[in-house]
Amino acid sequence: MLSQLFPTMVEIAGLFGDVPHEGHLAGVEAAFSDPRVMDMLGGTRPPEAARAFIGRERAHWREHQFGLWFFRDLEAGRFAGWGGIRRCEVAGESTVELAYALLPEHRGRGAATEIGKLATALGFENLGLTEIVAFTRSDNRLSEAVMVRAGFRFDRPIEHAGMPHVLYRLHAASSRQTP
Repeated sequence: MLSQLFPTMVEIAGLFGDVPHEGHLAGVEAAFSDPRVMDMLGGTRPPEAARAFIGRERAHWREHQFGLWFFRDLEAGRFAGWGGIRRCEVAGESTVELAYALLPEHRGRGAATEIGKLATALGFENLGLTEIVAFTRSDNRLSEAVMVRAGFRFDRPIEHAGMPHVLYRLHAASSRQTP
């Protein structure tokens, strides 16, 4: 059973998010094959990778009772991307990360920032987390801007997946001070 501490469904900036399921498969397959979506996420992936991604993220929800929401546009009903918080290992550290990826037509509207703010607030207030990290390739200025707007502060450069990245951190105490 999933926890009531982290909602399984959310509505953010015209997007409806829920726990990953097979109904998202066609949307994730399309996203994984789109270079505009996957450029900063290690490149395009084959269709079978979409099913594996959904399975991993669903298993994360079952094990940890929180995770990434998969989003649909409320107006058009089309797949829009994913975002939320999840456990991960980065730079040799076991931690919880904020992760998000939206299709190009949903970028620049503030949705990624709102997803970040909601997911981190729930992580701190409902799950009792003390810190959440976020990271991106060092040349992904748009993602860095989302992190800053969500209250994260630059920590240090890191290498991830063989590429230069930047690591940001948000502490529970400082998140309460962020307007």
